[in-house]
Amino acid sequence: MKNLIFLLFTTLLIGSCDTSDDPGNILDFEIEGTWRLTEVLADPGDGSGTFQSVSSSKTITFDANGGFTSNGTVCDLSITSMVNTSGTYNSINQTINGNCSTTNSPISYDIIGSALEITYSCFEPCMTRYRKTN
Repeated sequence: MKNLIFLLFTTLLIGSCDTSDDPGNILDFEIEGTWRLTEVLADPGDGSGTFQSVSSSKTITFDANGGFTSNGTVCDLSITSMVNTSGTYNSINQTINGNCSTTNSPISYDIIGSALEITYSCFEPCMTRYRKTN
């Protein structure tokens, strides 16, 4: 009977361990710093879209105070770097507010491995992917 209770207690103890400190759950990169646009995903609406490499000088720089600047618009999938924009970001909600005229809602982002992925509000999947430069 003691062995059964010990086995049950051990099973409960192991099963209740918190995995938040698991290295697999830790972001490889913090958002602060400069990121360069490297890929764009635009799906034609049938789920067949994939990330495509782009040649772009568009960058986004996130500061430690919750602000960002970019040499291109962050409001859409544009790869050009002709219009300087700025705004704020929230690392808890993982959102970017670029004061976009096309939408009043923040844009969501995620850091997956070494990539910053920004997701836009589209009917079909549309995303941009950035790599950290510093």
